[in-house]
Amino acid sequence: MLRLYNTLSRSIEDFKPLESKKVSIYVCGPTVYDVPHIGHARSAYCFDVLRRTLQFKGYEVRFVRNVTDVDDKIIQKAREELGARSEGQGEGDLKAKCKEVAERYLKGYHEAMDRLDIRRPDIEPKATEHVVPTMTDLVGKLLVSGSAYEAEGDVYFAVRHSPEYGRLSNRSIDELQAGARVEPGEHKRDPLDFALWKAAKSDEPFWKSPWGYGRPGWHIECSAMSTKYLGDTFDIHGGGLDLIFPHHENEIAQSIAAGKPFAKYWIHHGLLTVGGEKMSKSLGNTITVDRALTDSQGKGDTLKVFFLSTHYRSPIDYNLQQVQAAYARWSNFNQLFSYAEIENKHVKQRESAVRGKISLSPALAKGLKGIEDKFDGAMANDLNTPQALASLDEIVVFANKLRRQVTELEQSGKPVDEGQYQQTRDDSALGVVAAKELLLRLGREVFGLFTEYAESPVELSPQQKAKLREREEARTRKDFRTADRIRQELQAEGWIIEDRLGKPDVRRKQ
Repeated sequence: MLRLYNTLSRSIEDFKPLESKKVSIYVCGPTVYDVPHIGHARSAYCFDVLRRTLQFKGYEVRFVRNVTDVDDKIIQKAREELGARSEGQGEGDLKAKCKEVAERYLKGYHEAMDRLDIRRPDIEPKATEHVVPTMTDLVGKLLVSGSAYEAEGDVYFAVRHSPEYGRLSNRSIDELQAGARVEPGEHKRDPLDFALWKAAKSDEPFWKSPWGYGRPGWHIECSAMSTKYLGDTFDIHGGGLDLIFPHHENEIAQSIAAGKPFAKYWIHHGLLTVGGEKMSKSLGNTITVDRALTDSQGKGDTLKVFFLSTHYRSPIDYNLQQVQAAYARWSNFNQLFSYAEIENKHVKQRESAVRGKISLSPALAKGLKGIEDKFDGAMANDLNTPQALASLDEIVVFANKLRRQVTELEQSGKPVDEGQYQQTRDDSALGVVAAKELLLRLGREVFGLFTEYAESPVELSPQQKAKLREREEARTRKDFRTADRIRQELQAEGWIIEDRLGKPDVRRKQ
């Protein structure tokens, strides 16, 4: 049984999806106005591990992560690049520049996550492609329900119409009221209310709506797009701790007011600091993904091990000492793969000599099964990656002990019974190979590690190749239902399909 911490209940709960063996996940994605940094990478990786864990446990997962490609920061970046601080630039030019800025930084985000081999979502909706009618329809429902009101071309959500507002962030209306205020240019009735629709300014991108020209507020986009692709209620909504209030609190309020039960579990990851401080341009401590990869000897796995060493709900501080420790840990894993290649040759030679299979001793098989059970138990306990990572370390210790045992035997200089020696030597080789296979399976399938490790070439049948081509055609036309069905069929035939760098990566199940 998988147990996850639900921010909504502030407790660890048994995970029970709405549909047996099917899980729907929506995660708040990037606002694309600058180069991706290490905080973006941690967020993307946390939810990739969640997705992988669910798939490892046999769930079919539909994973949606949005892209905010219209926003005040994007508009400001476009103005800066056009050389105009406020007005004086044609609206068409600014709108085109906003689109260019968003597309350029989204491309950079994809490239950075691809370099880390963090998988892309199944569906990645852009805000600008869902304004009309997806967002405007939802705003209309809120107006009809009386939960929202128009004011000078803006549309606001009336927070006091939401009786459970503040439940996610564990704050009362009175507590929130103390810090609320109306900003210049806003037309709220209450300082707590938030914008669903913003009236157009003369030099900003806008869309046509029943309330006039304008653009959506930030909060409405996630409610609209999550329910469009996952239904009015779905299993998991995720993001960073900094999104709990006001973003996720507002999402819940507006969704429920529109008659949508919304997300069942809310999962939030801790934030990343650098030298104990929040990353910011003013401090000059922003660590880009490119910079982090340089610090990690160019190995994305090093950064993943660094992330895994801290529980996802805890804060994590980026520093070179911790990154170097992660690289050393990854090197130990990689060294086992090298040992295993040598020992695998011994196994093949022995099987050729005896003309049959040689088997791993029950004691060694039990030892490895015990380590695997520890790993599974750690991940089932709210994705306790530090403990799970320690289990991977234990696999390396297990293999190294076997290698030392043979070395000591060979160097002892004492007479050894040939049969006993051969049995010990076979057990050592088989144990190291089995340890490698377990490390590779757990590390790759759950943590996305070791994807560079070379295996035997993929040999799909002609029929399977045809299915793969059909799946790619379905993905191109955004027929995700067909694409998911074909992936499940190939999985049932013993193949794992993962989409990397825009192309399918195909490998045999371990």
